[in-house]
Amino acid sequence: MKKPTGHIPPHVERLTVRLNLPDRLVEIGTLAWSRDERRAYFEYSSTFLEAPLPLSPFNLPTAPGLKAAPHQPFDGLHGAFNDSLPDGWGRLLLDQRLQKQGYDHRALGPLDRLAYVGITGMGALQYVPDRTFGDSASSAVDLDWLANQAEQVQREVRTADIDSLQQIQGGSAGARPKIMIGMDTAKDSIVPDYGTGLAAQYEPWMVKFRSKNDSEEAGAEEYAYSLMSGAAGVEVPESRLLKTRNGSYFAVRRFDRLPEGSIHVHTASGLLEADHRMPAIDYDTLLRVTRLLTRDERDVRQMFRRMIFNVLAHNRDDHSKNHAFRMDSDGSWHPTPAYDVTLSDGPAGEHSLAVAGEGKNPGPDHILKVAADASISKAEANAIREAVRSSIAKWPEHASSAGLSRQRTSEIRTMLERQAHP
Repeated sequence: MKKPTGHIPPHVERLTVRLNLPDRLVEIGTLAWSRDERRAYFEYSSTFLEAPLPLSPFNLPTAPGLKAAPHQPFDGLHGAFNDSLPDGWGRLLLDQRLQKQGYDHRALGPLDRLAYVGITGMGALQYVPDRTFGDSASSAVDLDWLANQAEQVQREVRTADIDSLQQIQGGSAGARPKIMIGMDTAKDSIVPDYGTGLAAQYEPWMVKFRSKNDSEEAGAEEYAYSLMSGAAGVEVPESRLLKTRNGSYFAVRRFDRLPEGSIHVHTASGLLEADHRMPAIDYDTLLRVTRLLTRDERDVRQMFRRMIFNVLAHNRDDHSKNHAFRMDSDGSWHPTPAYDVTLSDGPAGEHSLAVAGEGKNPGPDHILKVAADASISKAEANAIREAVRSSIAKWPEHASSAGLSRQRTSEIRTMLERQAHP
């Protein structure tokens, strides 16, 4: 029976937080909400502290006692748990689904939203009680139909199938519509991934649809960028362009899942409790964080290479949520593969992360300044820049492999050539 309009579900005041690692499921602690203070408190469990892991080493150290979340920038939630919350597309779908059922989604607090993430979200963190919707699951995936439904949601068509889209979005972040699937790459068959486990022959993948501001070729364009960034030495996940009767869709293998469990992932935004919508950090900060967290100079060089690629390839939507790290089961950290890498203008036409203070037109001098601050020699920095530039010079080849149109290939080539010679 449909609930009355404006009905408010019982608020979640306390959550058990678990870590679903490849080799074990660990209860790590309790998250509680203070109504008076309008912020969360977290306390590690005594059993977790006996064999601790650095869940969020900068702002949530593994030690006894209550740990209060800052009021900002995540509405009273710790950065580690804010990373679990869907934003953009995922948040829109949850809000519309609750509204459809007669609930006032505006009354939801951060812990309420984490309960709707439950045990099916991105990364390895799980939240109990689990309020995820228990719908009967379909075993079929019609990409064209789902893409059409996503378009209808963005156009605010009331008859769009919100339920199906919300059930398969997996707690994803970002503005572009996404679904989670299992893919049998040997047979080129796909099934929906509802976050409750896949049959052994299926690997976890994510498929992106166009946002309302994207061109018809957005999928092929991002696939071409994936090929180009990989050729430039940027670590990228396996990707494909899934072609159907009515369209083509960019798909990427999820790096937060293994056959035996999940990988704990933490964005730079969450690690530093820095608002990704504001110029809170820059590339100098990102490289320092990488060195402190990973203690591996190879990871620092990888992040430096990504910076150069983003500059030369005009990827300016490079905010702190688009850079992340993964924690292995032994507690060691490394950068995740690069993601959301494509042509983008960024806020007001600038990089979200400044390069030596420059966001609009960073050039070789700015890159070398970041290198010097990161203890990377001028010779090594120039060698990395030249390797990246050589890969980008082969843009037409990457675009052709992705099936991008000649017109769009030429438009982007002109922009890239201008970027390569500031």
